[in-house]
Amino acid sequence: MKIFISVDIEGAAGVCEPLQGQRGNPEYETARRLMTEEANAAIRGAFDAGATEVTVADSHGPMRNMIVEDLDPRARVVSGKPRRLSMAQGVRKDHDGIVLIGYHAAAGEKGILAHTISGLAFARIEINGIVAGEPTIFAGYAAEIGVPLLAASGDDRLCAEISEQFPAAHRIQTKIALGAQASESLSPSQARELITTGVRDAVRQAHTQQPRLPSEPPLEVRVEFMKQVHADAVSLLPDIERIDARSVSFSSATYEQAIGSLSVFALVAQALTP
Repeated sequence: MKIFISVDIEGAAGVCEPLQGQRGNPEYETARRLMTEEANAAIRGAFDAGATEVTVADSHGPMRNMIVEDLDPRARVVSGKPRRLSMAQGVRKDHDGIVLIGYHAAAGEKGILAHTISGLAFARIEINGIVAGEPTIFAGYAAEIGVPLLAASGDDRLCAEISEQFPAAHRIQTKIALGAQASESLSPSQARELITTGVRDAVRQAHTQQPRLPSEPPLEVRVEFMKQVHADAVSLLPDIERIDARSVSFSSATYEQAIGSLSVFALVAQALTP
């Protein structure tokens, strides 16, 4: 049995402020250790449940955050960027399930450090009228190729989004959102125990799970940028419709195509930021 795990940092227990996700400071060094150990907790749960292969994707920011030498040596690791499938790079049709660890609520929604793909670029993303978080997009892609979402961990707002869009997936709540940069969190050790148990239970039931798409293609994607200049720039691309000062829309035949477009938009916004 083959399991894919995508790991972010904002949803890890004990993480609640932007500085913890930014390189070059002691808070980040602490947070990346918390991220690494939550990844290990999920890896343990997957192998305990009978997984024969586990692939882990580092999916935060520069996508080179986890302390690789401290990861469970049984797992394969995907790291670095840019990469074609971003946070879902490494998931294959022969995987039996995908697990999301340390994830967070969508841009424009309440939640700790809530954003979608890039807090620098996107104020809100909607797909066929549904508010799109990272699970919507990346677990949506996995479902598109036949791989179900088995479990996700993060704050209570992330768990609410998972409940609505992927109701069969296990929800592992490690903290409560008190605000954009405030939380009531389990201790890291307790959160890891919960993740191991939750992933173990989810993987044991993988054979009963069916892939679920949050919304069926074709996809109408509406993007509200943080700045007008971002919309100015991406509007130069073909097949992009300008909606208003900060918003554009485009159509996509697949989640994979949508990931590519949104990744380019994020890179454009980064390039335009002093």
